[in-house]
Amino acid sequence: MTISIRDARPARADRAWIEAAYHDYIHDLSAGATGVFPALDVTGQSERDLLSHWFRGDYATPLVILREGSPVGFALVERSRADGSPRWRMTEFFIRREERRRGLGREAAGLIFTRFEGDWLVSESVRNGDAVAFWRKVIGAWTRGRYRERLADGEVRHSFSSPPATARTV
Repeated sequence: MTISIRDARPARADRAWIEAAYHDYIHDLSAGATGVFPALDVTGQSERDLLSHWFRGDYATPLVILREGSPVGFALVERSRADGSPRWRMTEFFIRREERRRGLGREAAGLIFTRFEGDWLVSESVRNGDAVAFWRKVIGAWTRGRYRERLADGEVRHSFSSPPATARTV
């Protein structure tokens, strides 16, 4: 099984795939009672509104996650440079339901962490137990337990550093 990631900005087909899959992502988050996305009805935002910033500017990189060259998920990595060093944040991550529990998410996360070296923050709602368990397991294994976890504002926040690929030992 070959897992890969690619920047979704250059290809219209990748953007269209993310837009089509985004509804399932929102549904999963709403069903998990995270408290985030039922607010769309209140704010008047559409899913398309939420996605529009993904493809503008260079502070965010939308990625398509592929298995054997076919899309199975997506991720959004955002960058901030508060102190001049890169800081990455995984703001969205989704694997289609029928593709889960096969190691695709774990492998895709590792590819993403390797591609964007520097300090990382991955957070999830404390109400989303599946996501909390997934990221604890994935980040714990990827960092060999060298990460920090804290609770703040209803989120579980995982902080760690991703060294250059040449510095990593497997």
